[in-house]
Order: sequence, then structure tokens, then C-alpha cells
Amino acid sequence: MVLKRLARLLPLYKYQISGNSMTPALKNGQTIIVNRLSYLFNDPKKEDIIALKDPRDGKILIKRITKIAGREIFVQGDNKKASTDSRVFGMIDHNDIIGKVIF
Repeated sequence: MVLKRLARLLPLYKYQISGNSMTPALKNGQTIIVNRLSYLFNDPKKEDIIALKDPRDGKILIKRITKIAGREIFVQGDNKKASTDSRVFGMIDHNDIIGKVIF
């Protein structure tokens, strides 16, 4: 799911969902808020929905964390048939996380 940034409100980012990879949790056209400070003092957890940089081209994606191995994180879209995720580009580094979706 590729996002369009609507506004930058530090430390919060506002995005509009573009795509169906996180359906039914998030729908195409829905506006979400991402907290960039969520993982400043806390570690990401399995089942968190995060914004991340696509390791292939730097686009912003929204995915769910499904596995954590140290600093490597496996992410997937809820709609697996419509999602490009760690099954395609592999595990991401903790540094690739932009923040946690807080709606």
C-alpha cells in the first residue's frame, strides 16, 4: 500500500491510504495518523501497524508486523493477495520504520 502524504505535523504525519493491501483494517482513501516517536523509547511489537520505507524504492508503505528477529522485522499486508511486503522484499531493518499507525 503506497501512501500520499497529506500533511506533516511533527511528530505526527497524516497520510491517505492508496491501495487495498491492508483491507479490511484500513481502506483505500482512508486518512491515518502515524506517530514518528512511537519507537523512540519502545520496541516495535508483533501486530503493530507501521509506516515504513519500501527498501526497494523508498516509497512509504503501511504494513502489519508479523515477526521480529532482533532488529529485523517481517511485515505483511492484511490482504495478502493484494500486498507487496516482506514476502517480496524480505525483512526490513528497524531503521526503515517511520512510525506506528495510531489512526
